[in-house]
Amino acid sequence: MGTCSYCGSRFPLTRSTRKYCTPRCKTNACLDRNPSRIRAADVRELYTLLEEDFSTVDTLRERLRRIIAPERPPIPQVTFGEEQDGVYVPKMD
Repeated sequence: MGTCSYCGSRFPLTRSTRKYCTPRCKTNACLDRNPSRIRAADVRELYTLLEEDFSTVDTLRERLRRIIAPERPPIPQVTFGEEQDGVYVPKMD
């Protein structure tokens, strides 16, 4: 017996049913899967991003977010410790 990777039901294993109990579960699993590939245009943008110089890490993170996950909200800026003359000095509290 096997367990369906999509719905979790038990089913007899055969050569045609190794991970999913029915072809419908296999199709639904493919439709629900998150995209694991990056578009070619995004890859080109990443290569141009590697050539640029950034003044802060936050601007780099925001540009990466806009390329990879534009549907997500902006990343909040993180400050570490106190700022002195444009340099962050971490606190050891």
